[in-house]
Amino acid sequence: MLFEAGIISKRGSVEERNTISDYHDIEHERGNSVYATTLHTEWRDYKINIIDTPGLEDFVGEVTASVRVCDTALLLLNAEYGVEVGTEQIWDYVDRYRKPTIIGINHLDGEKANFQQSVDQARQSFGAAVTVMQYPVNQGIGFNAIIDLLKMTMYRFPATGGKPEKLPIPEEETETTARLHNELVEKAAENDDALMEQFFEKGSLDEDELREGLKIGMMKHRVPGVLPECEKQHGRWPVDGVY
Repeated sequence: MLFEAGIISKRGSVEERNTISDYHDIEHERGNSVYATTLHTEWRDYKINIIDTPGLEDFVGEVTASVRVCDTALLLLNAEYGVEVGTEQIWDYVDRYRKPTIIGINHLDGEKANFQQSVDQARQSFGAAVTVMQYPVNQGIGFNAIIDLLKMTMYRFPATGGKPEKLPIPEEETETTARLHNELVEKAAENDDALMEQFFEKGSLDEDELREGLKIGMMKHRVPGVLPECEKQHGRWPVDGVY
């Protein structure tokens, strides 16, 4: 996120021990986060403060302290493993403090990546309100494209990161996209009486109404939104400031 916003000129990597976050010697030795680290980025005239926390349950104390002070929680799932024990433990704290939550599913370029299985497990663990906002088109080796269900557009990303190419939704994806978009509209409408009336009258919601409904749902800790992310290839969230 820092690289894509131009805050830093080069993406770091865990292997090269030059990431902005995991900079302590023990983190270099272990190859993973041990301490919570504060960062910031800037995007479309907004400053976004970030607390990067460890993913291993051994260091859950760093996570719980961060959850208490954050405005929004970003909970990452590995697409090859789905919901793990540590994930459920962290969700308990997120749920306790009623934090708006985004579920990011990463490692979608792994050989065993399974986006739908991760979503299904998230719904089993966190509730049926878990809502897909974007989904991967070609998960697995070579993954580089997602479909945004709010804008109803496909985004294809270059391997080096940067601005994605906007493309029409492929014909073979139209049925899946329509089904998931309808689910998204229904979830958004459920969060506000006025939007529910609009939904009953028109049978749908426009993009602004959909955005508003999702925002209300997330602020009330009702709708954990799911977004795919490909950190190995792009190091970025495949979205241009929509959410």
